[in-house]
Amino acid sequence: MSWETVSKKAQSDLLSSLPSKWKIGTEAFEAETDVSQIPKTCGILIQCQIQIMELTATQLARQIASRQLKAVGVLEAFAVRAAISHQLLNCLTAWFLEEGMRQAQRLDGILDSGGKPLGALHGVPMALKDFYNVKGHPTTRGYVMNKDDIQDHGSAIVATLRAAGAVFFCRTTMPQTGMALETVSNLWGRTLNPFNTKLVAGGSSGRDGALVAMKGCPIAPSSDIGRSIRKPAAFNGLYAIRPTSLRIPKAGWGGSNAGRISIRDSIGLVCHCVEDVRMFTEILTTDPAHRYDASAVPLPWRHVSLPKGKLVVGVMEWDGVVMPQPPVPQAMEHAKQVLGKSGFEVIEFQPPFDCWELEKCTFDIYSQEAGEETLAKLKPTEEPLIPGFADLLKVYNALHLSALELTSQITRSDRPMDALICPVAPSVGAPHDYNAYWGYTSMFNFLDYPSTIPPVTKFKIDPQIDRLDPAYRPLSSNPYDKAYQAMYDAEIFANQPSTVQIVGRPFDDEELIEVTAEIDSLFKTTEQVMTKL
Repeated sequence: MSWETVSKKAQSDLLSSLPSKWKIGTEAFEAETDVSQIPKTCGILIQCQIQIMELTATQLARQIASRQLKAVGVLEAFAVRAAISHQLLNCLTAWFLEEGMRQAQRLDGILDSGGKPLGALHGVPMALKDFYNVKGHPTTRGYVMNKDDIQDHGSAIVATLRAAGAVFFCRTTMPQTGMALETVSNLWGRTLNPFNTKLVAGGSSGRDGALVAMKGCPIAPSSDIGRSIRKPAAFNGLYAIRPTSLRIPKAGWGGSNAGRISIRDSIGLVCHCVEDVRMFTEILTTDPAHRYDASAVPLPWRHVSLPKGKLVVGVMEWDGVVMPQPPVPQAMEHAKQVLGKSGFEVIEFQPPFDCWELEKCTFDIYSQEAGEETLAKLKPTEEPLIPGFADLLKVYNALHLSALELTSQITRSDRPMDALICPVAPSVGAPHDYNAYWGYTSMFNFLDYPSTIPPVTKFKIDPQIDRLDPAYRPLSSNPYDKAYQAMYDAEIFANQPSTVQIVGRPFDDEELIEVTAEIDSLFKTTEQVMTKL
């Protein structure tokens, strides 16, 4: 059977598995590019379900624990929206709602009989990326040859979240190879951005980002070795964390190069608020989680407060490699002014190394086997390599850096920075099949510095202001700077959300989350600052 036949059947079977009562006539929405509100307005959801989906994961868990809501009712509401979202964006790979319903009924039964919640996620619906192993279900990781690769064991994170009360009911896919900004594979097709279907949803956790942005589930665990949590969060207007990699157990997840010790994968999440970021990270760093994975550092969650005195934030506006497109520096300027007016000490930060050499070194490590493992997985079915990964193999021929350390900067207050704010990417989005630059995120994977993504809530892109600087001359030292300048179109990106990246010190994930919470509260309450840059 050809790979095309296998893929077509897989996608058709998935669509057929969705309840017919939740099907929509997608042809009626083909002309729409912003489909983010269609699940709410298509007439399938009832008002009480819409109200449920406005709640964050933390709020849902509290209301289920207090018996204001039933886990079964919450699951059905999100399942309806997930089914609609898949028809609009192509964001799922597997649907096992009946299994989830049995779990939700069991969790309701515990509370109905006077029992206590299993944990902080008791009854909260959750989608799982097609990267984590679930016993009895296939893990495809976007490869045609893995379509029926049924797993006989589960990943550590699945066990941890299930023990905390999470209810799994569907899976989201990832790009072939996992090393692409866009979530697209020959097996499952292409995922679209809910705010503009002509743009990418990000990758490799783009379907997590798209599904959570559409409120098809309130929270989704994601993985990140270069940008795979942070770019989907940014392009879909969500919150996220990429924790210090060794804080989180990863046994049994079935990833490529699972034993890599140079640049490690990290497990975090995409969600709708900092409180969910805090709850999720606490669950995965609490002592019981580490019994599943001996390689995780046994550093339990610490309850911390903001540092006393004036907070110090460094700002890196660009990395000296790829000049961000106009909406990105506008959002950064907004962030600087908001923090400065709120009493933060804001300092300019310049990386103490050549970021292009670092990027090349990073990709030399990523592709140290020159893609041979990936090509071997494609050979049995003769499926082609996706353009995004093929382009990466062509661009990078790395020169190693002998040593690298991001040093502290001493400030006017004679104390090091509490956090660094920088762009997530040179753009707020990208067209399909675009060969994207990773440097703004991958440098922190190389360093293993934790980072979070909050939306810049009060900032909106203005095509009349966010225009390219005609005086800027792109660098010729790398292939990306000129390409990003040429790709920019203010009208195309006008509906995209804006975010920033906040970076902390290794293993200080708790402090980073508290700083992020403080900055997020300011973003939510300060009106937009528009500056002609």
